[in-house]
Formats: sequence, C-alpha cells, structure tokens
Amino acid sequence: KKVALVVNQTSRVNNQHLVDFLQQKGVDIRFIFAPEHGFRGDHDAGEKVSNSIDSKTGIPLVSIYGKSKKPSSEIMAELDLIIFDIQDVGVRFYTYISSMHYMMEVAADAGVEFIVLDRPNPNGSFVDGPILETEFRSFVGMHPIPLLHGMTVGELSLMINGEGWLKSENELALKDVKVQNYQRD
Repeated sequence: KKVALVVNQTSRVNNQHLVDFLQQKGVDIRFIFAPEHGFRGDHDAGEKVSNSIDSKTGIPLVSIYGKSKKPSSEIMAELDLIIFDIQDVGVRFYTYISSMHYMMEVAADAGVEFIVLDRPNPNGSFVDGPILETEFRSFVGMHPIPLLHGMTVGELSLMINGEGWLKSENELALKDVKVQNYQRD
C-alpha cells in the first residue's frame, strides 16, 4: 500500500522512530504529515510548519500545521492508507487530536484507510473539567468532551467517528490498534 504517516518525535518502536522502522520493513511511505512542533519536534509551540523534504529519509513532509490543516486532494489521491501515531496527554486542547480529526476527515473524503496506533493516556484515570460548549469550537478545542477526557487517541478516534463529528459524506475506514496489556490503572 501507498502509506502516509501523521507522526512526530513521540512515534517510536522501542528506541527507533516509526518511520525508520517501517522503511526497514519495506513499507512504501509516500508522505509524512507534519503536525504542530513538526515531524521531529523541532518547532516551537504555535510556530507554523512548512512543507519540505526530510533530510534523513528524503520523504516529502507535508505541513498540517501551517497555511492548511489538511493535505490537498491531489496528495490524498496518491494514498491507500494513513497511519496516525502520536502520544497524547488526554487534554482537549492538544492540537494533535485536532490534527487527527482533520486527517480522519480527508481520509474519509478520499476513501483512504485510517489506522491509529494507540498509546496509553498518562492521564487516563482522570475525567474532569467542563465539557466544551460547541459555540466555542476551535482548533484548540473541537469536540464536546471534558477538559481531561480520559481516553486514548484510539478511543477518541472511535468516538469522533462514531458520534458523526466528521464533516464527510463518506464513511471512514478506521482501525484502532490497541496497546497490548494496557489498563487505565
């Protein structure tokens, strides 16, 4: 399959970045979608990320935290699969979950499969704070969930999809790859 990744510096398999791991396995990585802080975590909070080529791998980096929060339909037409693998901390205002939402939408629009490699939520035992009032929706708060939502990104992706929060006429082919042996306690 022709694959794109939504990853950053937290996307690790043991001591190796997911990009390097997948390349060694022969996966055809066409694009890396760079969220806030960039693919390698070398951008400051709020700093726009530009399109470029990764100097280590030669893979095109497409910003999803700059002029546009979504890749073009031309880029999406080149893909079969998007893999999302970013550590989250379980708070509503983390832009990584907003980026995941937008990427889920474009994947649904383009008929591209979307896989979330789930990771533990370090605040998974906490659900606290006000639920977002929808009239105050923004990129730093898109979903009517509590401030500390208690979900993993995989669980949240299933909720976003299941609650019909994606603005797409197409159904998303979504898979949540659970963390082995994860328990909230």
